[in-house]
Amino acid sequence: MFSLEKLHRRIADEALAGTAFERALQRGLGAVAPVYGAAAWTNRLLHEVGVRKRQSLPAVVLSVGNLTVGGTGKTPFTAWLAEWLAGEGRRPAVLARGYGREDEEALTVVHDGRHLRARAQQAGDEPVMLATALETVPVIACADRWRAGRFALRKFSVDALVLDDGLQHVALERQAEIILVDATRPLSCLRLFPRGTLREPLGVLARAHLIVLTRCDDEARTRRMADRLRKRYPSATVVRTRLAPSGLRRLATGESVGLDALNGRKAVVACGVGRPEAVRRTVESLGARVVHLEALDDHAWPTVSQVRGWDVRRRRARADAVVVTAKDAVKIAELPEIPRSILVLDVQLDFVTPKDREAAERALRARLRTTPVRGYLR
Repeated sequence: MFSLEKLHRRIADEALAGTAFERALQRGLGAVAPVYGAAAWTNRLLHEVGVRKRQSLPAVVLSVGNLTVGGTGKTPFTAWLAEWLAGEGRRPAVLARGYGREDEEALTVVHDGRHLRARAQQAGDEPVMLATALETVPVIACADRWRAGRFALRKFSVDALVLDDGLQHVALERQAEIILVDATRPLSCLRLFPRGTLREPLGVLARAHLIVLTRCDDEARTRRMADRLRKRYPSATVVRTRLAPSGLRRLATGESVGLDALNGRKAVVACGVGRPEAVRRTVESLGARVVHLEALDDHAWPTVSQVRGWDVRRRRARADAVVVTAKDAVKIAELPEIPRSILVLDVQLDFVTPKDREAAERALRARLRTTPVRGYLR
């Protein structure tokens, strides 16, 4: 099936386009990309110098955003940050857009700090995924993050707001700018959207207080990458992280199975995420042999027939399981039937070294001591 997202993956950044059409598309999008970059930079600058008014809230706001489109590991980092804030004695809430839900403008309480209040259809897949992982942290979905933050402060008496996917939401003041960079993508190879995957020109990293390298599985190479970023952006703290499998569970029943359940077994992987190959590698790291990767568009909603098809493929390949991500699971769980063969792979954020964790915590504590821009509730 034709997919614009899959086509973009083939031509983005320094990808070698395989057809004349794809090469022509690269040239055309390359001509548009500087206009997109200039617009993004101008919008940021106008807010920073006060030509366009920035809104503020009487709480510490920490923005978490991706440098590039596609999967970077933002949701596991956001979950870690919210838990860390709670451990520091703060009362955090997460403000998310809820991409792909029925009405992105609606203010939806996804979790009230005690109970899950919305499903993925109303809230979006990532907010529900966050709410399920955090359990005691309010999660609110709304395209207008100032409105969501104002509601959180009134309703839940929080004192710290985590702005999920906030890099380009520059209309809201923040005390911490946290930018995630996928370490598997060399910065020299990145191109501005729509030609490539960069959301903004690389110079936006100079605005960061904390730069988080994700997917740092190659320790030596990512150490060099971190050192280069520290030299280029000396005002930012640079740390390295990776995603580690934290559990497997059977979606139909919720029962946990050991991470060794896939060792020496065959599996089908099905996922609608930005980096499907990264999911394959994670499953293979558990000792599984992946016989097929079903890569859907990011945020795609699987249908009953698609899920049945995955199970049919599994049986034909004599595989033991269909493995999906937690992001896919919150949507599949809303279907009327769920094959017992579906296992959910949960992951968590790990810092590469204790020094990386200590540096991140030091940088965050410094930002927590920053006095929020005076705001008000009305």
